[in-house]
Amino acid sequence: MKTKKENLAYFLSRSLFLGGGISTLFLKASKDAYIAVLLGSLIGIGILYLISLVGKNITVPIEEYLKEKSFLNILIRILFIFYILFLVFILLIILATFLYSYFLIFTPSIISCLPFVFLATFLNTKSTKNISYIASVLLVLSLVLVFLKTTLLANEFDFSNIMPILTVKPSNLFITALIFSVLSTAPFLTIIDEQTTFKENIKYYLLSMLTIFIVVLTITAVLGEMVNIYSYPEYSVLRKISLFNFIENIENFISAGWFFDIFISLSVCSLKLKNLINVKSSLIPFIVTLIIIFIVNDFIANNFYNSMAIHKTFPIILAIFMVLLIILLLIKNRKKKDG
Repeated sequence: MKTKKENLAYFLSRSLFLGGGISTLFLKASKDAYIAVLLGSLIGIGILYLISLVGKNITVPIEEYLKEKSFLNILIRILFIFYILFLVFILLIILATFLYSYFLIFTPSIISCLPFVFLATFLNTKSTKNISYIASVLLVLSLVLVFLKTTLLANEFDFSNIMPILTVKPSNLFITALIFSVLSTAPFLTIIDEQTTFKENIKYYLLSMLTIFIVVLTITAVLGEMVNIYSYPEYSVLRKISLFNFIENIENFISAGWFFDIFISLSVCSLKLKNLINVKSSLIPFIVTLIIIFIVNDFIANNFYNSMAIHKTFPIILAIFMVLLIILLLIKNRKKKDG
């Protein structure tokens, strides 16, 4: 069975949009969020091209690429580790706050998130190729779920909710597009050493962006001016689904696609963290992730204000990590060529 690792791009580019990620788009762009998605996707393509260009010169795993004990290599390695830890932190916040809000409101985040961490830890004993085998199955299921929920919500569409367009300031639309481009491309740095080309990645990136565009357009068509009042607008919209007018509460099943994104992304991050800290055992990444869960549980998951503060600031922090890592890797590539 031949499986290409670039299918990981689909899940990585969607992983930061559950709940707070989607609602962040509506915060400034309101009903025009779907336009911001289109603009952000175009900017994201440019960022993805740059990441692929930098990754083209990384022909070995990142830990081997940085194995020489130079100041630049140590700096990149440390920055990469903190970037992955921050990404895991955000993924667990997204997961924990969603589970706490709608599924397991009386269950501590330590318990509710633990199955995802166990599975991710199990997969990090393998390789990205093994993770991509799982991803190839989940990709089909994810696309089926996107089609299913869009179809089941068709009766709720009111396209007058979308009109008129361009009702927000151009500056707000542009800021939202920038935020979208960062959220959709930042996780790609975790697979920068996987030797996947821009042409390969762009297929899955565009497929992922199409699903998010459909989601945002669907939310807008159903909620209209009320898109800003929900913390989890997509889940709130899914609650309107009633199959055959008598089967209700199927939103929990249909929302499984979000968990696929989180699971695959956590697995990739856990594997890369283990490689960068140069340990063979998965125990250390597991313990580190467990510590992060404790922090999320105690200070964020059940604290609305802390959660919202992080959702407003984490795109900026991710953007800083991206800029620094890309610049340092470009310098490293240049020095390697000159040497």
